[in-house]
Amino acid sequence: MRGLVIVGHGSKLPYYREVMELHKERIEKTGLFDEVKLAFAAHNRKPTVDEVIREMKSDVIYVVPLFIAYGVHTTEELPEALGFEGRTGVIEGEFDGKKVILCEPIGKDIFVTYAILNAVFRFEACQR
Repeated sequence: MRGLVIVGHGSKLPYYREVMELHKERIEKTGLFDEVKLAFAAHNRKPTVDEVIREMKSDVIYVVPLFIAYGVHTTEELPEALGFEGRTGVIEGEFDGKKVILCEPIGKDIFVTYAILNAVFRFEACQR
């Protein structure tokens, strides 16, 4: 089985989780993963990445930080929570008997650039 954990920062406001759930549902509909879960990196936000992975049945799990760039959460806290050495780049290891691939933050992806441009186009379209 193959799983995906999308890790966001987290917020007290419900809208943040709603947007995360939207991405989760879209990915689930593709059928590319047997399990798709959400986790949060901010202190006191649940569930955490290690809690989620422990509950998953997949033997290979991709962890994707929904962050714009590397920072303390992605280079230190997430790897530490999984028992990995902190650094930048893709980190592969084992956690709870499962192969875990901690992917890079999404920030440099060309589709993020397109999303920025799309925000402008949506605004301009509403002005007409």
